[in-house]
Amino acid sequence: MPASPPPEHALAEYAAALSCDDLDSGTRRRVVDIVFDTVGVGIGACVAGHDSGRLTEAFVLGEGDTPAPGTGSATLWSGRGKGTPGAVALCNGTWAEVLDYQDTVVDPRNNGHAAVTIVPAALAVAEQAGAGGRALVAAVAAGLEVTIAILRAVGRAHRADGRGFRTTSIAAPVGAATACAKLLGLPRAGLLNAMGLSGACAPNGLMPSLSPANGAFGMDKDWVNGLAARLAVESALLAARGMSASDRVVSGERGIVASHAHGESLELRVPSGGAPNVAAVALKHYAACYGVHTAMEAAAAIVAEQRLTAGEVDSVVVGVKADSAETLGGRTIANHMAARFSLPYAVAVAITGGAGASLRAFEVPAIHDPEVLAFMDRIRVIGDPELTHFHARTGGFPARVELRARGSVYERRIDYPPGSSQRPMSRAQLAAKFRELTPGRWSEQRREEIVSRGLALDELDDVREFTSLL
Repeated sequence: MPASPPPEHALAEYAAALSCDDLDSGTRRRVVDIVFDTVGVGIGACVAGHDSGRLTEAFVLGEGDTPAPGTGSATLWSGRGKGTPGAVALCNGTWAEVLDYQDTVVDPRNNGHAAVTIVPAALAVAEQAGAGGRALVAAVAAGLEVTIAILRAVGRAHRADGRGFRTTSIAAPVGAATACAKLLGLPRAGLLNAMGLSGACAPNGLMPSLSPANGAFGMDKDWVNGLAARLAVESALLAARGMSASDRVVSGERGIVASHAHGESLELRVPSGGAPNVAAVALKHYAACYGVHTAMEAAAAIVAEQRLTAGEVDSVVVGVKADSAETLGGRTIANHMAARFSLPYAVAVAITGGAGASLRAFEVPAIHDPEVLAFMDRIRVIGDPELTHFHARTGGFPARVELRARGSVYERRIDYPPGSSQRPMSRAQLAAKFRELTPGRWSEQRREEIVSRGLALDELDDVREFTSLL
């Protein structure tokens, strides 16, 4: 009796067949929002001029596979012209990661980022192919579903007990390659090869720069996402030219699950129809690690409701899930990334209100505000077993804030951040976020045209109607 085909075959078949018509209106709108938000976040990093994106783009334009600005078929989000899809995916993928303002997959089995890799890759290929908005939406939806399926199969042990493999690098390159291959019109066999190439060659994305104990907080975090996006594009392009790869890159011996699950694996499962798991992708309301959002909101709510000033607050205890208490407990704010991954800093910002809970609060010069830095000494972060269990059961990111002021104790618990599937951001909020990210980049008229087209991507006959405005 012949052996059953590996589950990767069914996953590739699902991805190849998925069309925009298979998506209900809510899912289609969600995917459009995810694409638009990812582009805005990347452009926001360009506007801020962060070094990791700037250095990557300067390297590519000067020494890489794009000879000069203005050539190629895909658009650099920095506004510096065009390039080949692989080079553009590298640059835009790096920019999209910089601000840590990107999407987050929220699932009891695993958490991480997906669209931040998938969108830069897929949009570059869609431009080259002259694809329509509906084709892009279907491709991104398929890429997200593939990524989430892999994350669920792997579990979260890949970053436990001192290990630091990033979910973005383990699964998102395969999802992004799937999206790119789909946009190129590859059949199941081609998708399998693109998945196999990207999974076998993916940068593992170790996380030493996200460890407070190491204290580095370097730019490698950003560049590895650009590398993953470029890998996805090139895997799909090479698969289209006939390059082969294993069709067991996820579930097979020495594959992704075997290498990263550490005994916590589950079967690789294929969605039964549509794109039901896109709802697990949250968009961020604050420009910081997703693990600090509920604590920020809870602290700000107490201060606002009680009309407290920072000077009246004696102490703050922040309860979060155990691993967040450990990984987000850093108190040395050496640069913008250290600020984005520090619960004490984020809660201090929410209480002092110095720069507000805005993008600027996590940038120079706000991160050196002596009032905010001094207030951090009043904040204690603890791992709460109940919140740890809640996260494991639901995938939520709960926080409990206990604030002492004026001789009283005030408490607030929030389980799901704004932007999650339980509390999705409105189109108006997404447009406001885009405007906050892009001050002075274009005329107001052009910016509003970008917002209008970006939030109606699925109605465009050619995605270049949107990207040409960037």
